[in-house]
Amino acid sequence: MIARDTPAQQASERARQLADQFVDRLTTFGYRATLGAPINYGHKLLLSHPDFSHSVCAVIYVGKQKASFVKEGPHWSQAVYETLQQEFQVMLGRTQATPVATLAQANGSTVAYVDGSYCEQDDSGCIGWAFEIWQDGVAIAGQAGAISHVDALSVRNVEGECHAVEQVLAWCQAHDRTHIEIRFDFTGLEHWANGTWKANAARTQRYRDCVTSSGVHITWTKVQAHAREYGNTRVDHFARHAATSQTFFPELPISSLPAALRASRMGSNGSR
Repeated sequence: MIARDTPAQQASERARQLADQFVDRLTTFGYRATLGAPINYGHKLLLSHPDFSHSVCAVIYVGKQKASFVKEGPHWSQAVYETLQQEFQVMLGRTQATPVATLAQANGSTVAYVDGSYCEQDDSGCIGWAFEIWQDGVAIAGQAGAISHVDALSVRNVEGECHAVEQVLAWCQAHDRTHIEIRFDFTGLEHWANGTWKANAARTQRYRDCVTSSGVHITWTKVQAHAREYGNTRVDHFARHAATSQTFFPELPISSLPAALRASRMGSNGSR
């Protein structure tokens, strides 16, 4: 219980206001954030994301000098924590947002970004998937969609990740592409395909067989999730949008992206 009309209560009320703002900000990055309990000089938050295995807790504190965002409890990824710290500082106007990074693309190469997402709403789940094809620094194709059948829901975003790669391979076969670089943030995609992880589940076995029988030579490039890499961030948004809207998009819905992600051209050397 926080005593009324004390500095601790006043700070808690300010922390609650900042928490409300931060919740709104985080939803644009795919997080589900809910307010927890007020505490002395602060307010708690509960955060989740389709790619998290567990929810995580944090506290926004308001001290005499400044407000701060502090992680609490286990299950935190240090990379995610650092990203959210930066977003909190940007929200407060203390620092500028880091420009969205890009990875270099060799001239003449074809690159596919893939991602999957799992979302729950109205007590039901839906899986989103998305891929986007880049040629010489220009986005030339892509699709996104939703999956909701029971077998798929049992493996959540793994289904979306695998399905996105399978759709890339179908695109390659339809367009006579025998080589492609696939950029991904879910480690299992490469390991199941190459046999360095054993595919024990029926779904991962189907995925492995699809990749090995496709006739497409794949160069795998691991991208760190939630690190603001341009192509990866775009497909993350597309997959989540498909899941939440439960819609198939034969062409990617560019208008659903934040303004900073709508440009469909990156220089072949990685600059935008």
